[in-house]
Amino acid sequence: MADTQQAALLRELTFPSHVMDISPTIAAEMLTRNDDNRPLDKGRVAYLREAIQRGEWLVSHQGIAFAGSWTNSRLLDGQHRLAAIRQSGQTVPVLVFENVPPETFCVMDTGRSRTASTILAMQGEHDSSLLAAAIRHIHLFKAMPDTEWKGHSSRLTNAQVLTFLKANRERVTEACGIARLMSKERLIIPTAAAVGYYTTREASPGVDQESWVQGVTTGADLSPGDPRLALRNALISLGTGTSGRRRSDSRGQLGLYLKAWNAWVLQKPVRQLRFQRGEKMPKPVHVLPGGLTDTPGR
Repeated sequence: MADTQQAALLRELTFPSHVMDISPTIAAEMLTRNDDNRPLDKGRVAYLREAIQRGEWLVSHQGIAFAGSWTNSRLLDGQHRLAAIRQSGQTVPVLVFENVPPETFCVMDTGRSRTASTILAMQGEHDSSLLAAAIRHIHLFKAMPDTEWKGHSSRLTNAQVLTFLKANRERVTEACGIARLMSKERLIIPTAAAVGYYTTREASPGVDQESWVQGVTTGADLSPGDPRLALRNALISLGTGTSGRRRSDSRGQLGLYLKAWNAWVLQKPVRQLRFQRGEKMPKPVHVLPGGLTDTPGR
């Protein structure tokens, strides 16, 4: 591109912007000028709407863009944010760009958003991918244990992940470390191991888990009927250790983990473990100083 052409383009890209409080009514009005945009992603809208309603909305460089004045020109970027504001019932501040050259439309929103794993890595957290996945699945275990962990309702915002980590750093980082140890043979998905260890430690903090972890990890000196051996056999039968195939996801393996843990704590022999699709998630046994509670899980 010639220098004169590039200079002209740069002048065109110097368009005015300002922060504007956008109410649901204004958002609805702006959306009437949404022409030729990509189809609306309802899950993305719900994700943003819920973030707004939780008070997590912050002004950033990701705003709303119009070809001319926002009052009478085409909306170029921001339809998901506007739809979320309209549905949220709340007024939030948004950076609004006006007089944006329409030819820039084809290159808008083509980058990748920063995931929770990326944010954690940028903050210097070790093993950020597992840490982010573990936090998300701990939330799912607590909030929606008996449903499929898919769709917009299974997502967490970066703010939610960071808030959880701040409140539970020691326990969740310990769980991730143990999960790496337990998954060294590629027998169990690390996320499932991390959530299993975290939730059982939370339910029964007084139980010494050293022999549990060692048994599941090595399989050494385990007798038939030992729940740890049953868990290892169940995981091996899924094919995760030899062929690399995983016929069960993290939720399924977590279900097996908790069933085995409950039997181990209750000293009940188990020769075969199963966790069927659609089955309710077991709850970990609670051990109190006076003994087991009367709700030993499902």
